[in-house]
Amino acid sequence: MDEKVKLELQIHKEHHQLVIKDAHHWYENELFTWNWWVLVAFLIIPWIIWAKIVDRKKLLEIVLVGTLAIIPTVYLDAIGVDINYWIYPTQLIPITPRAAPFDMCIIPVALMLLYQFFKSWKSYLFALLIMALLFAFIGEPASKAMKLVYYIKWKYFYSFLYYLILGLTLKFVVNKFKKLYLKE
Repeated sequence: MDEKVKLELQIHKEHHQLVIKDAHHWYENELFTWNWWVLVAFLIIPWIIWAKIVDRKKLLEIVLVGTLAIIPTVYLDAIGVDINYWIYPTQLIPITPRAAPFDMCIIPVALMLLYQFFKSWKSYLFALLIMALLFAFIGEPASKAMKLVYYIKWKYFYSFLYYLILGLTLKFVVNKFKKLYLKE
């Protein structure tokens, strides 16, 4: 067997052992804790709100905004955990993205609602700025205070910039797709 393959198998085996250890830790120390229930609420409540107020006539483009928000957010969050910029002391479920309630619920739902309710660029920019400020400088410190996240090499300002860049990119891209779609 090739040395590179042997090394990869060894790394895979060590990773698997860490996954098992992490799942055991989750079961013993995280499942059904107060923090875990907060994550459950963060997972469910945004989608209930969204389902009640979403404009069903624009469902396709609104869901596109949410989907496009989830993809980079999940990947960048995983990278941040892997390179030790932050950690999530409590997981909703082991072996999933560690911040699923944030990355797949709170952030995309907020951006979908912004896209739905703030149609002009001016109003959208203002609402996005407010959302980014609230999420980065109130939501994230509150999450840290609740011990849902611990920042090692990250600043709230970086998150603020990320929310702005993500929101601007989403509106631009989905508006472009919408124009292309309507031309047909």
